[in-house]
Amino acid sequence: MTFERTLYSRRQVLSLGRKTLLVLGIGCLYPVSHYLRAKENQLAVARIASSEMPLKIHWQRLGQTRFWLRQGNDGVEGMWASCTHLGCEVSYNSEQELWLCPCHGSRFNRDGQPVQGPAVNPLARAEVQEKDGFYLTSQKV
Repeated sequence: MTFERTLYSRRQVLSLGRKTLLVLGIGCLYPVSHYLRAKENQLAVARIASSEMPLKIHWQRLGQTRFWLRQGNDGVEGMWASCTHLGCEVSYNSEQELWLCPCHGSRFNRDGQPVQGPAVNPLARAEVQEKDGFYLTSQKV
C-alpha cells in the first residue's frame, strides 16, 4: 500500500477555509453597520423656481422627481407619486384623471385614493411651500 503525497494537508485546507470565512465576515461588517446606522425617514425634497413651472389644474411632474404639483382650490398641492403597494413610480393620466401604476395595475383617483388594487392605501401627499419665488416640496411624514 502506497500513499501519495498531497499538495495540502487536511489541516491546511480547513485552516484556509476558516481564514477565508473570517475575512468575508469582517468584509460584511462595514455594509451591515452602515445600513444599521443609516438615518431612518430620509425624506425626499425638491425645489424649483415657480417661474419655471406655472401650475395648472392637472398634475404636473416636478422635473425628474416623483413629486407632482397642481394648482388646487386652497393653493398649490403636491403628491408623492410612489405606489403604496410596492413603491413603483406611478404616473398621472390626465385624460382618465387617474394615477396609474405600471407594475401591478393599481389605480388611484385624482386625489390619490385607491380605485383598483392591489394597493389599498392612498398615495402620499407632499408638503409644498412657496418661498422666495421657489416651490419647496418634501414628503409628508
